[in-house]
Amino acid sequence: MVLLSAPFDRGRTRPERFPSPGLALGAGVLVLLAVGLGMETTTGAVRDLGQGMARGALQGGFLVLGWMVAVRSPACLVPVLHSAAALGIASVASAFTAWGAVLYLLPPAVLVYEGTRHGALHGIGLRATASFRSLALGFAAGSFLGAHLLVSASLTFGYLVRVSSWSQYLAAVAYDIGANALTAEWLFRGALFTRAWRRWEFWPAAALSTAAAVARYVIDPALPQAVEVRAGAVFYTALLGFTGCALRAESGSLLPGYIAAVAFFAAYRMLVP
Repeated sequence: MVLLSAPFDRGRTRPERFPSPGLALGAGVLVLLAVGLGMETTTGAVRDLGQGMARGALQGGFLVLGWMVAVRSPACLVPVLHSAAALGIASVASAFTAWGAVLYLLPPAVLVYEGTRHGALHGIGLRATASFRSLALGFAAGSFLGAHLLVSASLTFGYLVRVSSWSQYLAAVAYDIGANALTAEWLFRGALFTRAWRRWEFWPAAALSTAAAVARYVIDPALPQAVEVRAGAVFYTALLGFTGCALRAESGSLLPGYIAAVAFFAAYRMLVP
């Protein structure tokens, strides 16, 4: 508990002045998102392409936003852009074929491979390694939350726990690995939590990060509209958010929280209404 109430190490790298590339990148993301959403209103291959563009622009935008919030160093922008580009390609490819989801394994690999060379990105937790204890804690925490979700949903609301199609299930998990969990850890537990932790103690920083993460999932139009699903999303994403922040604080790395998120969503994908 002493660790979780400790202030952030102010000796670490601080963000630089807001760069002009940030505005251009933000505008570019909005344009791609708008074009993709417009194409989704059509039919056939154009609709599929628009769906992939919109999803890729949104998730890639989260990566860029994380850089704008906590890093802001032009030298660190290249790995972020390369990872966002890989994410966009995977999103478009998976809109046409389930096999395209394999490309979702590229964004985290690109971000870690190129990003770990930059000290400023180390400051928000982008590290290729973490202690075995932290990794095990992350996996155990995510698995426990996932198992709790499966039991609660099956007993309380009558959801089934099964994999109807392995190809669709693996495609969904690949999306979580390369987009959903990746951008959530990067933006909410990496950039936003780190930025707040520099100013405050653990708990207010974790509360801000978790509130933003919960809002991101609740307003997601892909989430079912049923009240129990929305309530469950708030409960479990809040627990997952605080868990990720605690793992980030304990290990200094985003990797344990990322593993927790992947384990949780791997269980969530087994729910069938």
